[in-house]
Amino acid sequence: MNELATLDLTQLPSTQIGSDESYTELAKGGDFLKYVKLYTKGKPIDKGLIPPGHWGVPEADEEITDLGGAIDVLPLARRPKALDSSDKSAVIVSYDETTGAFQQIKAQSEVKDSGCQHGVSFLVFERSTGQFLELWLSSKSSRPEAKKIFPYLPLSQADIDRKAAAGADVEGLVPHGPLPVTLKVRLAENKRDQSWHVPVAVKCSTPIKLPTTAVVVREINKFLTIKSGGVEKVEEPTKKRAR
Repeated sequence: MNELATLDLTQLPSTQIGSDESYTELAKGGDFLKYVKLYTKGKPIDKGLIPPGHWGVPEADEEITDLGGAIDVLPLARRPKALDSSDKSAVIVSYDETTGAFQQIKAQSEVKDSGCQHGVSFLVFERSTGQFLELWLSSKSSRPEAKKIFPYLPLSQADIDRKAAAGADVEGLVPHGPLPVTLKVRLAENKRDQSWHVPVAVKCSTPIKLPTTAVVVREINKFLTIKSGGVEKVEEPTKKRAR
């Protein structure tokens, strides 16, 4: 018999130097932002990597972390995003909706199988994984749900003042930090008996603990820092994610 199996090792002294957060940072595979998406159809489902109607985080070509049919997140920041993947060797990403590149991708996204998408990209902190992730609502059926997430984003007095200056009704608005939201899944259908899954955002009453303020500020700054005039080319879209 293994001698260790007979010992009570539950009262050992501390088995690490430093905080848990420091180890989470050290264990990161690279300085890129993973993303969470709602899977409904396609190769990952055909291969059995994840069931339809589940949220998942792609880890590699053949690996997806299955988060189930509902996730709790804290929305931290938002940005516009348009992506043209019609040329897999040179994927184009635009984060500035005022540019011609963004508008061209947006127009092409209305063409079936064009490889173009656009919508609101959120930086979120997901409860079960304890990770900062990108949530991009880029399909025709998911884009309307973005506006339901907006109220859960942090709201500063400067944000309220800006809204007031633009003529918006700010009565009752008070500054607040990010608020937890649950992302569920609904099955949508059309008259041609076609079905697909769409996200549904609802209020979450259970608080989500964030890392330190310094870590949150760092991730928000990286998320909102746009390079190359708002247009980036990504040579390996499945391995490198533009921040």
